[in-house]
Amino acid sequence: MLVVKPVTRSILAKVVKGAIVRPLTRTLNYHINFDKYVKEFEDAERILVDQLKDIEAQKQEQLRYVGRMLAPEVEVWLKRARMVLNDAQYVTDEIRKGKYMLRSIVGKHVVRLTLEMKDLCEHGSFERMSSYAASSAMTSLPTTDIVGISREEEICNYLMKQEVRMLGVWGMPGLGKTTIMKHIYNKLMEGNKFSKMIWITVSEGADIRRLQNDIARILSIDLSDDEDTNVRAKKLYEELMKTGSYLLILDDVCQRISLEDVGIPKPSADNGRKIVVTTRDRKVIQKMSCKAVEVRFLSDDESFQLLLSKVGEDVLADPTIKPIMKAILKECGGLPLKIVTVASSLKGVLDRDRWVHALDQLKRSRDLLKTRYDDLAGTDKDCFLHSALYPADYAIPKEDIIEYWIEEGLVDEMESREERKSKGHACLQRILDSSLLLGADGKNIVMTSKAGRDMALSLIAKEFPCFVKAGMKLKELPNELEEALDIKKVSLMENFISKIPPEISPKSKKLTTLLLSGNALEEIPESFFTHMQALKYLDLSRNPFKILPNSISNLENLTALLLSECKNLEEVPSLSKLLALKKLNLEKTRIKEVPQGMGFLVDLRYLNLRFISCLEEIPQGLLPKLQRLQHLAIHPTLSRAKEIMELNKLENFEGRFADLQDLSKYVDFLRKQSQRTIKYFILVGKTVEYKLRSCTNSVIVKDCNTEGSHVLPWDVEEFGIEKCNNLSSLNGVSGLQEATLLKKCRIEECERLESVFSSSCPPLKSLESLVLRHLKNLNVLVAYPEPFLHAFSSLKVLFLVKCPKIKILFSTKLRLLQHLINLEQVIIWGCDQMEQIIEEEEEEEILSDATEFTFPKLKELGLWHLPELKSICSTKGVMLCKSLQKLEIWNCPKLKRIPLKLDISFENGKVFHHPPLKDIKMKSNEWKSIEWDHPDAKKALLPLVRIM
Repeated sequence: MLVVKPVTRSILAKVVKGAIVRPLTRTLNYHINFDKYVKEFEDAERILVDQLKDIEAQKQEQLRYVGRMLAPEVEVWLKRARMVLNDAQYVTDEIRKGKYMLRSIVGKHVVRLTLEMKDLCEHGSFERMSSYAASSAMTSLPTTDIVGISREEEICNYLMKQEVRMLGVWGMPGLGKTTIMKHIYNKLMEGNKFSKMIWITVSEGADIRRLQNDIARILSIDLSDDEDTNVRAKKLYEELMKTGSYLLILDDVCQRISLEDVGIPKPSADNGRKIVVTTRDRKVIQKMSCKAVEVRFLSDDESFQLLLSKVGEDVLADPTIKPIMKAILKECGGLPLKIVTVASSLKGVLDRDRWVHALDQLKRSRDLLKTRYDDLAGTDKDCFLHSALYPADYAIPKEDIIEYWIEEGLVDEMESREERKSKGHACLQRILDSSLLLGADGKNIVMTSKAGRDMALSLIAKEFPCFVKAGMKLKELPNELEEALDIKKVSLMENFISKIPPEISPKSKKLTTLLLSGNALEEIPESFFTHMQALKYLDLSRNPFKILPNSISNLENLTALLLSECKNLEEVPSLSKLLALKKLNLEKTRIKEVPQGMGFLVDLRYLNLRFISCLEEIPQGLLPKLQRLQHLAIHPTLSRAKEIMELNKLENFEGRFADLQDLSKYVDFLRKQSQRTIKYFILVGKTVEYKLRSCTNSVIVKDCNTEGSHVLPWDVEEFGIEKCNNLSSLNGVSGLQEATLLKKCRIEECERLESVFSSSCPPLKSLESLVLRHLKNLNVLVAYPEPFLHAFSSLKVLFLVKCPKIKILFSTKLRLLQHLINLEQVIIWGCDQMEQIIEEEEEEEILSDATEFTFPKLKELGLWHLPELKSICSTKGVMLCKSLQKLEIWNCPKLKRIPLKLDISFENGKVFHHPPLKDIKMKSNEWKSIEWDHPDAKKALLPLVRIM
């Protein structure tokens, strides 16, 4: 019999307590306090996600310039944060399963991850995010492996050859365009092919001045003294010409860039210079005349090799994982970025369940698309399916796709076109909310995702027979098109088709929609439309043909004929038989007269004749015959006000009147329209250069005598006036007193204008933007001394450019400042005699200890090329700008003080400035000479400064 001594029993009891009781207590604790731990977990996850987004945004901003390297501690933090959040997602999925018996097990992971996430949040503040390497122009770039991406060698070969001087690398997002070019950049940097290599990221937009600044910084030249863009371009051009052979890489270009406007010499066969453009839009490559290289999807083998290189070959030790890998790759669809993203959470993972979980997440994202589609209403489903007729990853203007839906009859017929457009916008928003189409922040475009479009194409075949080869780089019309007898819709848009053989004529008598826009068609055979008697929607836009076949005249069921941007088109066949036509678009063609038979188009609702420089006039009496017109755009060709007034259904009018007498007639007509609303964009006088936005209520007057005419309708929202030299102030503009909805006002080159307002101000409670340019006699904004009431209470943007006589911007005498509570952006440029921004009355300055000028919403203040500017406000004045994000002081040699009240604090012997101020731009000598009220301001603000 075993006898346990008391001492032994005591030791054994401790062992049992440590080995069994305590772990059991912890396990019960995880179970009992599960809900509390989950709440803490969710809070920590939310905070970490927000912090990660913020640091990622800072990273993108700091690494915009090549040569700037991310700090190692930031890189480590980001990597760890992503890994922890990925594990947190796995745990969240387990929580949602709600298995009661597993609460203690899941609870353990919840507590562990909560502590990790809190630790990350605690250590997520960095003294510096990044730093510059020794040479910005010739520093190797951080990048990732490009296993499986097969375009590197091809691009390198082109760069080595003399014949190819401009190269365009294009493809949809996620294919690795930037990664490929970074590898090539690093590879070429090791050789001596180019004397200088320059990398510019253009993703924020092709702003000429910003591009010039980016290139100048890398070349170490100063453009600060050259205020004019053309002068800056000349200086940059001369510097680049001295550079010898160079490689310029413009990454992530969204639209055509004019090399000449920027100041970039065109490469030639003998100068050794090369330019590479990367973009997701093939049209950018075409417009910039680049040799195109498409980055395509990875093959199955390439995809597998890429995944394996990221997760490690050890995972193949478990034979059950390989089938899951292949299933994951199928879901990734050959996108390198997607593969790398998935692989980041599976590196070295041998747990089969983790692989299954990753696959489930990918499948859920795919199944989710179908579920979201099923949740749409019938009309919304039809509209989404028709988006698949556009190419993959194609930027579709919102207005275009809604107009397409309207003409296809997908949006219910209504009396008003504006009501149909509103309904179309609501439908588009529902589709965007479901993530079936992708939106772009701040842009009026939508895009089709590959997964969403693939699903739509599979579904559309069940709804109606179609033939879709959009954006497939076709050079010839597919032969199978001719024999497809039952197809209803054909999309061959955005290809390279240049000729249609005379013998080809699609035989389908059911064909209702034909999209051939964005091709290279030089002619269309007469017989091509022979069998298309059912055709309703024909889009031939953006093709180079000069004439159209007469057989178009026999398409009697046609409701929409789109020929916009056919820039060589000089003549259109007779339209007299097309009595069903509702929409005709001839924008940017070269027609010299309107098509014959237009007077018979009594059902026409939409007519676009804008930007047709060769069209001299519209035949008198034609427009009044088109009584069902709802949308009419004609300019620069002149319109007759009397005829426009006879169109009783018109809802949108864009046009040009010869003089203010015609405008006055039309304004009087608009004032009497109590039963209907007409949107308008009206040009008056000489042709003006402008950027046409959506049709807001706008009036732009150029080189006219403004006296004695009704210039402005009561509901005008945007007003521009140029070269009207009889105008001394806006008080001379008739109708301004009633223009309570005016949001934007622009005045340019009016030589006699001395003040914006010379007497009592009209109640411009809606005015948000005031732009004053090249006003050589402007000496004050407002000459009226009485209190302002609320004349500028909504003003957000104030631009003052090249007004040489004005000395003071704001004066406290006029009590104007107290109403500028919504001001967000102030830019003053090239005003030679400007001495002070805010002038304080002498009595106030003497009596007051410190005057505070409050601009609660001001985000940007720019003072450029003001040689006489001595102060922003008085020596005792202080500006409170709690929203200020951007401050630019440029070539203001006499300015010695910035009177901003700053939020500065000290911690552990270091000085910090608190947001939102994040960007200060100055010349080096100005940063050194300008003083701040706070003694430690320069130390605190130095990380925000960009010396240019």
